[in-house]
Amino acid sequence: MRIRMLAVAMAAALVTAACGSDGGSTAGGEASASAGPADENAVLRFSFGTPAGSNYDPATTTNQFVNVYLYPVYDRLVDVTPEGELQPMLAESWEFTDDDRTLRLTLREGVVFHDGTPFDAEAVKANIDRAKSLPNSSLKADLAAVTEAVVVDERTVDLRLGAPAGSLPALLADRAGMMVSPAAFANPDLDLQPVGTGPYRVTEHQPGVVIRYERSADYWDPDVQTLGGLEIQMQLDPEVRLRSVSGGQADATQLNPDQVEAAEGPGVTVESAPSLGSFTLFLNKSGPALSDQRVREAISLAIDRQGISDALQAGRCTPSTQLFPEDYWAHNPDIAAPEYDPDRARELLAEAGQEDLALNAVVINVPFYTAQLEAIQAQLAEVGIDLTVTSLEPTELLSRFVGGEADMYFSNWPGATDPAKTVATLLSPQGTLNPGGYSNPEIDRLAVEGLSATTQEDRAPSYQELSEVMVEDATQIVVCNATNTFVHTEQVSGLESTLTGLFDFRGVTVSA
Repeated sequence: MRIRMLAVAMAAALVTAACGSDGGSTAGGEASASAGPADENAVLRFSFGTPAGSNYDPATTTNQFVNVYLYPVYDRLVDVTPEGELQPMLAESWEFTDDDRTLRLTLREGVVFHDGTPFDAEAVKANIDRAKSLPNSSLKADLAAVTEAVVVDERTVDLRLGAPAGSLPALLADRAGMMVSPAAFANPDLDLQPVGTGPYRVTEHQPGVVIRYERSADYWDPDVQTLGGLEIQMQLDPEVRLRSVSGGQADATQLNPDQVEAAEGPGVTVESAPSLGSFTLFLNKSGPALSDQRVREAISLAIDRQGISDALQAGRCTPSTQLFPEDYWAHNPDIAAPEYDPDRARELLAEAGQEDLALNAVVINVPFYTAQLEAIQAQLAEVGIDLTVTSLEPTELLSRFVGGEADMYFSNWPGATDPAKTVATLLSPQGTLNPGGYSNPEIDRLAVEGLSATTQEDRAPSYQELSEVMVEDATQIVVCNATNTFVHTEQVSGLESTLTGLFDFRGVTVSA
């Protein structure tokens, strides 16, 4: 089942913004009707709202948004389309064998790393072994089912599994499948000098400002290496990013929903794409109040989701209590629309003995996000919850929540290439966004069940039931499911966002 490519509510706006085009995504490498011939030496300037930080090692970085800086350098074993379909990349094919206890990968021939090291089965084994053994690896959960990587021949590698792992091919379309040159493992500067097999390589990094890339030589898939280079600018303020495009300092940027009307105009195209993103209030469920399901449910009932979407997201965010959006295969269609019931919220707080509850929450110091959390703050005050809101720099935000200093954290969860990763990150006792180690035996059971099959059709019932348990137990408070929206100049063609709302840049062209 696919996510709808375009939100119906935005269709008219997209047609207008396209200035004569159809407003949808153009195919990679194709010029739009208003653009001239593609310039193979052009540099795409993309303005992005999350700083790169200081770690580009896919095995150790903990920031999912940093993928946008990794995609140009690192190919993955498996690719995933914006609709969520898995496709070959460095692995030409894969299959489960031995009663689904082995995932066999057949690798692409003739691929080399940027440093000249051959890409082969030994390189895959080295990357899997490293990701599983590094003390600071952020991929151990993704690869937990893999007990051993076995080289069969130069182009074939078997991943032996200690437990069923139906999610593994999709996880290999994320950082677990990004292949680093084994010759670079010992480089102490690998964090800042990435060495992959991708279409581009880093030439300059100005921390907090920009990363520049150039075309890599002898790339195995020249059809998608359609730029002379790439420049990813780091601009936290969404208004600054939009002005960069309209002012000619950038060619494209991501939009917040409330920016769509301001972005529309001559010379640019506004597009909407599928997304697994959800604006979500994450909870530290270990505290005396938030460990009580009644309190968590009361918070959910106290939030006017439609009001927040209408007032602060131009109605372009779909109110929901589910992390998995409508038309995604893990979404449960039988879960009722979210209720706004402050009276019932007060009753639940009284039952829990929490009529005068004080909590605190953190949010990134960007007005679009702080405004939403402040709206939630006002709505919670109506039911007797005193919520203190603290806005922080990105570098402080996660550490404050994960370290147990904040009761709540408001953000846009980008989703993951497979629902198993979402569940592991948010709800497993060791999950990186599960401070306090919340555990629910029913969720644990369904998570294992969801991995026991290898097709979406067979796995879907487990995740749909798991979604119901998450909603009933109010494990996190989803406000609304997002649509990914972005703007680019008419000279840009082929720009598409990934399922998790990021950008890969393969096949993008800029006309002269």
